[in-house]
Parts: sequence; structure tokens; C-alpha cells
Amino acid sequence: MAKFPLKCLCSAALVALSASALAGAQRCGNFRDSRSRSSVDFAPLEGYTDVCSRDFQLCVALTLGYPPSVETIGYFVPNAQWQAYKTGKLKGFSRYLIAQRSGRTLSSEEFTDFKRYVHAQQGAVADHSKVPSFFEVQGRMPLGIVDETEESISYGTVVKLEKKDQSEHSSELVGAINIAFQLKGESLSLYVFDVVKDPNDVTKIKALAKQWLQCIRHQNT
Repeated sequence: MAKFPLKCLCSAALVALSASALAGAQRCGNFRDSRSRSSVDFAPLEGYTDVCSRDFQLCVALTLGYPPSVETIGYFVPNAQWQAYKTGKLKGFSRYLIAQRSGRTLSSEEFTDFKRYVHAQQGAVADHSKVPSFFEVQGRMPLGIVDETEESISYGTVVKLEKKDQSEHSSELVGAINIAFQLKGESLSLYVFDVVKDPNDVTKIKALAKQWLQCIRHQNT
């Protein structure tokens, strides 16, 4: 029988224990597409509501800006924000997770090439989605590549949005992280959005994106 150094065995045990504890601490939820467009459990963090399952017309309105080459499987918002929206106390959502599946699955070689492209662009990948019509983009500040594994790559940006109705003189900064993820023979695009105070206030959104990705991995093993 092969012998392994005690240090290696202890390290492996700690890694396994840490992963299990982390998944438990995150309180991962479950979400599978009722229309069978994907076999993936998109596992939003517990405490999130899927808008698309509850209000199809709102879901369509929220995702109109995305290209037709992707299908939106879930649009998750915090429960408190969903309840406030339903009672008219909130007009929109300041934090949300979007799960999409590409119409074409990339091969492993194509995904490797895509990651090389993201690196070549230093994470500043062109965004082909459109912001809601009542907003105007005033600037983008790339965050670069924020995380990478063999089957995923995450990159982000901070966008300054201003309402077109200049009488309100209101603008906000929104952090956005896009995760390209290969799972169960599917090419997925995961988006994490959150309002930030300034371009350096991105620790929370990076952690949120990482937690969601870990939950999806955990719930699909």
C-alpha cells in the first residue's frame, strides 16, 4: 500500500472539512428549471426569490437587454426586496443574481480559447447586453479577472448609471461580475449585480459571486 506523508493527509482532510463547512455556512438553496432547459441546480443562496417563476412579464422586461443567443433560467433577488417590490415600496432591485444558459455549448478547447481571450483583454470583455431604457451608462471601470478555475472564469466591472430624466439628478454605481462556467455539458453565464459606494467598494460583490459559484458546485456534485 502506498504511504502518504501525514502532512498531506491532514491537509486533504482539512480541505474537505473546509469545503463542507463553507457550503453549510452559505446555506445554499435549490433551483432547477421547471421547463427543463437545463439540468443544473442553480442553487441561489438561501433568502433569494426567483422573479421569473413568479412574474413572467417582469422577468421578460428585466432581461430584454440580453442577446437572443442565451436563455435566462433564473433571476434571483433578495426576499426582502421582492416583498417590498410587490407592495409598491420598491421600484427596482439593487442586488440580483442572473442564471443563463448559452444556446450552444462550448467544447473544452473553445472554453480554453475563451479564457485566453479574457486574459488578453485583462478581463475588460465587451458587454453586449443593454441597460434598461430609463438609464444611461456614464462610464465603466473594469475590475479585471476576479476568480478562475479549470471550468470557470469570473471578471467584472463597475458601471456608472444615470437616469435619463435629468430633473432627478440621480446616478448610482453598480458592480457587475460575469461568471462563465462549464457544468454538466452546458455553457452557463452567471451574473451578479450589486450597488456599490465607489469603484473600490467591491469586496462584498466579489464574495457574493464566489459564494454562489461554490453553492452551485456543491449542489451539483
